[in-house]
Amino acid sequence: MEADLKESDSNLLNLTKQLDNANAAQKVAAEALEAANIEKRRLLEEAKSRDVEVSVLRRDLAIAEDGRKEAEAGKRKVEARLASAEADFVANFHNTEAYTNFTDYFARVGQQEVLTALTLM
Repeated sequence: MEADLKESDSNLLNLTKQLDNANAAQKVAAEALEAANIEKRRLLEEAKSRDVEVSVLRRDLAIAEDGRKEAEAGKRKVEARLASAEADFVANFHNTEAYTNFTDYFARVGQQEVLTALTLM
């Protein structure tokens, strides 16, 4: 009977150690789970923050793209007006003071050449 009692005490001691080990392992697992949950919450908050940042950047990009399109349209209008103004200037150059001055100048140059040629004769 004493041998049975020692065996029971030994078994009880082994079971107690196993229980202590299991409790310690459970405690470590619970701490790891808590740490993982904290990290998960932090990452979720960071993801939300970045999602907001991405939304703002997308909105800013859309605004910039609209501005670029408006600038290109404005540039095309200015280029068309410039081409039209150039065409009008060329078409109506004979009606400008610059044309009159230009023709008067060349007329004087031509007259001077004639006079020079006559003088040399």
